[in-house]
Amino acid sequence: MVLFKRIVVAVDFSDFSQEALRISAGLARACGEEVLVLHVCNAPKALDPTLMAAQGRAIRSLIELQKEMAKLAEKKLDDWIGHYEWGEAKIDREVLTGSSYKQIAKRAREYEADLIVMGSYGRSGFARMLIGSTTEKVLRKAGCPVMAVTIPAVEAKKPEGS
Repeated sequence: MVLFKRIVVAVDFSDFSQEALRISAGLARACGEEVLVLHVCNAPKALDPTLMAAQGRAIRSLIELQKEMAKLAEKKLDDWIGHYEWGEAKIDREVLTGSSYKQIAKRAREYEADLIVMGSYGRSGFARMLIGSTTEKVLRKAGCPVMAVTIPAVEAKKPEGS
């Protein structure tokens, strides 16, 4: 019996998500049939058309910027995926826009994932209460197991812009 046939790996380009990708490659070699490597570009509130309905030019500029960011993310995903051996597993990649935890949980349900693998910064206490954690929110929203991957604090490097 194969436990994890369909795996979703959420990648934010941090060292934590690179470790999640490495672990997912091992799982794929061992038991995965399909892996979806997913990156979510956070859309700024300013991109919400209902908030900027009268500002067509600004919206078009922001949408173009978002498209360029998505293209760069797709290329980076391809590079990262290429660093690992995936065995016989079929590997797909997607770049989505929106709220990270909502998109990860939604896409995992649509994909009928058996497992979500993602990095976790390991925040605790007051910082976690104030900021919340994408991983924690995915845990609450996902309809499947979630593996939170961390690395020793000495090696950790947060994604740019965090």
